[in-house]
Amino acid sequence: MLIRSKKSLCLIAGLSLVSSFIHAEEKHPIDIKTEACMEKDYSTLGMMNCSAQSEKLWDTELNRVYRGLQSQLNEKAKKQLKNAQLQWLKYRNAEFKAIDEIYSVLYEKSGGGTMWRLLPINAKVEIIKERVLVLTGYLTNFKPEVQESGE
Repeated sequence: MLIRSKKSLCLIAGLSLVSSFIHAEEKHPIDIKTEACMEKDYSTLGMMNCSAQSEKLWDTELNRVYRGLQSQLNEKAKKQLKNAQLQWLKYRNAEFKAIDEIYSVLYEKSGGGTMWRLLPINAKVEIIKERVLVLTGYLTNFKPEVQESGE
């Protein structure tokens, strides 16, 4: 009986991971919106503005998905998710500082260039997006219709 339970648990855990990866393969509406924005203005300033807008949209989506997931959980799971999210925020903040410093050095070592101002914004967007996709994968296990963005 214990072996069967472990197999079932492994199957469920695997399905949770798969649902997260499926979301990662689909083009998210925020990505579509960002690409459309960048197609309108290929200038560095235009791309920076589009990337900054993307960062705000992903942050809004993160909050929406987090709230949706919280609404599905019992008190113990809510507490654990809140703790995990607080730890993730610490990671995100530290990673953002590291990104800024790394790209600052790259900017200096390369002799400048506008590309080095755009790359850190995009790196930050990817960190937020990754968290959204992970939480969306969890949430999808509760409500498959949540796959659609709140956009």
